[in-house]
Amino acid sequence: MVTQTPWNEAIRSFLIHDKAIHAPKTVVHHRTHLTALAHWAESQGIPLEGFGKRHIDEYLANRKDAGRAHKTIYHDAVVTKVFLKWCTRNDILDRNPLADYEVRQPPKTAMYMPTQDDMIALLKVAHEFWDPKKNPKVATSTPRKRTFHRDRNYAIILLLLDSACRINEVLSLKLVDYQESERQITITESKGRTARVIPVSSGCAEALSVWLHVRRGLMRNVPKGEDEGWLFISESGRIIDNSSFLRVLKRFTDFAGISEKISLHSLRRFSLNRLAKNNLMAAQAIAGHKDAKTTLIYTKIDPEFLRAAHEQTAVIGTLLNSKRAEKRKRLLYGK
Repeated sequence: MVTQTPWNEAIRSFLIHDKAIHAPKTVVHHRTHLTALAHWAESQGIPLEGFGKRHIDEYLANRKDAGRAHKTIYHDAVVTKVFLKWCTRNDILDRNPLADYEVRQPPKTAMYMPTQDDMIALLKVAHEFWDPKKNPKVATSTPRKRTFHRDRNYAIILLLLDSACRINEVLSLKLVDYQESERQITITESKGRTARVIPVSSGCAEALSVWLHVRRGLMRNVPKGEDEGWLFISESGRIIDNSSFLRVLKRFTDFAGISEKISLHSLRRFSLNRLAKNNLMAAQAIAGHKDAKTTLIYTKIDPEFLRAAHEQTAVIGTLLNSKRAEKRKRLLYGK
């Protein structure tokens, strides 16, 4: 008989294991959901060893009544299953009470797919925002500061579009991760924990070259050991966090007057949508997805694409234009 273990003790052990194998973001995600679960279970007097399918249903219903989103409730169930499976494997529980419990997928909300005009406007505003003639609010900033932010932000946005990377993957790039002569980047800090190499287009390489010149100028007098080597840096030479660049994007979309629905992940969605329509296998490899089904989530099959694919395939055209069909026409119509 396995001795009883308090919820908080089991969760603490699970999170230590989490830190060893998962990214910090995943650890925070698990901690948030499990803390809420433990609080509810303890308030109901349900020990970890007595938790079962009836309790998870009650808990999810409670979360729904509290106004939690469908997606949050879905993750509540998924994280609980992961946690209890780990407890079983590590002899905290005799058996996994949710081994055959089916988690219901949440309703999928339609994600905004940026248009080509959106992306053209975004790239344009990355330059215009720091032009005092276009944006008088930046006139008080020094020319050096304006150049720094203009060239850095333009290069980041262009690389996000060119590589279809997540924002944290781009901001976690080191100088050594960009092979300038081969025109490629190596993603080592990946959600899938598998490194991948992504080609860089000539246009993006040119923007990166301009930015690297600015970066060298800023870090010229910094002792070699104090430069942490990030490809993209703040004015203080440190790594840029996701939230600060999200604010940059929000300022750009407001300034350009384009959709407020555009997020940093929208750039990845736009890029993968284009790539998948051209070559699904290549899009999957570039995205770092283990399953092509995940890549397909990013695609939006619009009428124009369907018409172009239909005309290119020419199913009926190849039949009607065959030699046998031409001979039949001549026999029928005397031509």
